[in-house]
Amino acid sequence: MRHLGDMAFAYSSITGELTLPANLEYLGKCAFYRCESIYGELHLPDKLTFIGMEAFSGVQGLTGGITIPKGIKEIETAVFYNCRGLNGTLTLHEEIAKINQDAFFDCSFRGELVLPKNLTIIDNNAFSGACFSGSLSFPNNLVKIGDRVFEGNSRLCGTLQIPESLIKIGANAFSGCSMLEGIILPNNCDILPNGVFNGCFNINTIVCNNPYPPKSSPDAFAGVPKDNFTVEVPESAVAQYQTAKGWNEFKRIAAYRNLVIRPSVASALNTKTTRELILDADDEWEVESMPGWVTLSQKEGKGKTLLKLEFLQMPKGKNREGDLVIKLKDKDYRTTCHLNQYDYDYAEDEIITLRKASKGNGINLVFLGDGFSAKDISEGLLMNNVQEAAGHFFSIEPYKTYKDYFNVYAVVSMSDESGVGTVNTIIDNKFGSYFTQNRLLAPKAEECFEWAKKANSSMDLTKSLVIMLQNTSTYEGVTMMYGDGSAIACCPVSKEAYPYDFRGLIQHEAGGHGFGKLADEYIYHNAFIQTCSCQDGCDHPSGDDDLGSSFGFYKSKGWYRNLTMNGDAKQAPWSHLIYNSKYSNRVDMYEGGYMHSRGVYRSEATSCMNNNIPYYSSISRQAIVERIKEYAGETFSLDDFYTNDVFDFGTITKSAASVDGTFGVDSKFHRATGHAPVYMGEHPNVK
Repeated sequence: MRHLGDMAFAYSSITGELTLPANLEYLGKCAFYRCESIYGELHLPDKLTFIGMEAFSGVQGLTGGITIPKGIKEIETAVFYNCRGLNGTLTLHEEIAKINQDAFFDCSFRGELVLPKNLTIIDNNAFSGACFSGSLSFPNNLVKIGDRVFEGNSRLCGTLQIPESLIKIGANAFSGCSMLEGIILPNNCDILPNGVFNGCFNINTIVCNNPYPPKSSPDAFAGVPKDNFTVEVPESAVAQYQTAKGWNEFKRIAAYRNLVIRPSVASALNTKTTRELILDADDEWEVESMPGWVTLSQKEGKGKTLLKLEFLQMPKGKNREGDLVIKLKDKDYRTTCHLNQYDYDYAEDEIITLRKASKGNGINLVFLGDGFSAKDISEGLLMNNVQEAAGHFFSIEPYKTYKDYFNVYAVVSMSDESGVGTVNTIIDNKFGSYFTQNRLLAPKAEECFEWAKKANSSMDLTKSLVIMLQNTSTYEGVTMMYGDGSAIACCPVSKEAYPYDFRGLIQHEAGGHGFGKLADEYIYHNAFIQTCSCQDGCDHPSGDDDLGSSFGFYKSKGWYRNLTMNGDAKQAPWSHLIYNSKYSNRVDMYEGGYMHSRGVYRSEATSCMNNNIPYYSSISRQAIVERIKEYAGETFSLDDFYTNDVFDFGTITKSAASVDGTFGVDSKFHRATGHAPVYMGEHPNVK
């Protein structure tokens, strides 16, 4: 089916999850209007080029996120109006030019909103009532922000910079965005309408570049503090702003000066350490004050300057804080860097040994943290997460049985700022973890390996595993793999429900991909893998020996043994298990895996590599044990494997009690956020 007409199922009482045809190109207006018994996640087919107005209006049972297909250039009026159940991420591609009124009104989307670079119009109420968080950046060609567009988005934060291209900003556009911290208005901003920043209680900086005060309605800044920060305006216009209606309510208005220190917060643990600061200044500057427990590379200068700030050794037992204040000479204009030094039992870079191997050569498992600030570390957050992650890694078979073969270390790795950045929000973390529009990345792979080798300078990275814990509660995860076996499993500290919790990420990314070299078994596309037309980056191998594909390449290295494209059971990697009495009631040929429903086979109904349950399939356990024995310098014996192998579905939370651990994938656990491992090259460039 390519065309679904207007009102096709409007007001229908159909019940269940909605699966749209893969070849659907046109979805008419009000197609599923007020279908109140539809529920579950909605995948919009890649070939869609049009979705009519109010197509899903009032379908409150829809949940999760929405990804707009690339063929759609305009979001029609009220397409997802009042779809309150949509509580995942909204992904908009770069070519969308217009978002019409009420398009996503009263949806509950979370996470950061990344607006398309070609977007020109956001009409009335488009995102009103959503739950977006993080910073918001506007594209350079935007000409209209309609009335109430972001009203009630109380989790948006950071500084809002209105683009110069904007012609109209509507009434109450940002009303109730109570966590916004700043506003920068362009020189062509002429009117601030009714309630535009009403209820933005946390704004602490306003810069307006217009040499003439924009006409301000009486309640444009209602609720914004008027006497605890300075409104910065062009020097020639200070007197005009001080008397202009609306602006004259602000008690402190002064000329804008370029004096900024970055970062604005610097932290350290007890040990003596150095941080770099960048000072941007238009003129001569000098240090006005700073604590006695830091030193600075220079205390006066002119123009942009790189400064080295040294924290001195701090005695154990108590934190300390203070401010580095720098001012322009002969001008009443200052910038401040807040300084914190936190008490902790371990030093930055220090190695903590959690476990020593009692068998074999000792396989190294090294935990790093990214986005953990000095405060986070001093409060125990990093090591609590490490302890929890190590517990999860060894709580699943076969790692539980073979745990004595592993050395486990943690490196106290501190970031200047807490958290993980995004396209709109830059977080200064140690290894550069950040979210793109649709995945998590950690680009400084070689630096991660260098830090991991602090645990053991002679460590063989090809026979070890680095697990990087990322300080975000978002469910994501990716493993960076090298052809020589080196790997970094990136695992956020997910707070989502089973099986997409922190445990699930550790066992899937670290135990499954990173060490086990296992393939993903989940299914996103109802199509043959060889001929699927999906455009989301999926691999489409022609067979197990297709070296032009990632699948075939990994297969050639002896990896991905939990899947095959050969439908002949006698040639499957698990053929020896199918008729073995210990495994025959579980192991067989199940079609589907590697993102596709047809043309690829797995050995069991489901496993950790499908939906993160605490169970690896039998062939996966065998592959992991073979690798453990190889790295440990011992010989693998299939008979020994049979003897020691344990069927164990791990520790399952109460919320999972109704989920079958092996047979049958519960559809409500389908996630469209999993990503295959990223191939990083044959060898990391690390000595």
